[in-house]
Amino acid sequence: MDKERFSYEGKYYTFKDVCLIPKPYQKPHPPLRYAASSRGSFAAMGQLGLPIFAGLGGAAVPELAQAIAEYRAAWRETGHPGDGDVMLRVGIYVAEDKDRAFSEPRESTMSYYNRIRQGLLQTSGAFGGELRAQRAQNLATLTYESALQDRLVYGTPEAVANRVGELRDELGLSGVLMEPNVGGLMPPDRLEHSIRLFGQEVALRLGS
Repeated sequence: MDKERFSYEGKYYTFKDVCLIPKPYQKPHPPLRYAASSRGSFAAMGQLGLPIFAGLGGAAVPELAQAIAEYRAAWRETGHPGDGDVMLRVGIYVAEDKDRAFSEPRESTMSYYNRIRQGLLQTSGAFGGELRAQRAQNLATLTYESALQDRLVYGTPEAVANRVGELRDELGLSGVLMEPNVGGLMPPDRLEHSIRLFGQEVALRLGS
């Protein structure tokens, strides 16, 4: 049997003689990690002993810290070794000066929070609707300035490195995943420049 191709027949999907490309460069393949998005999923992932991605998204750092604590408590109670494995997905934007770092991604970022709020309102009739409605209300009054304080990491290379280091220590993170284009509206040239600054200056300050 050619291991490069596979077939699968299930209840919802069927694949016949397919090949996945591109192939992972890393061997063995990169470690699998699971996204914990809802509050209840953190404890569930902890019980299963799974490494997770945690995202700030519509939550602030204090809320996320509580969810991660529940993940670790469930991890230990189930008898898994260690204290869990958490990587943080967070919006990061880097520029040479503070004013540019804050002003350039503002429109794109606030459009993202508006979309999140609309999505929460549209699904508030589903399971956990009261919590979704409350989160939507919180986002309705969210200002850009408050988002910069506890939901985003925008700034100069030095400021971003310091804040990422603080989050790593405060939340006990295994690592951080940069979300470079919150809202998806950043011009390509500015986006590329921010990513380049992160790789060339921020990562070095973090010892990565």
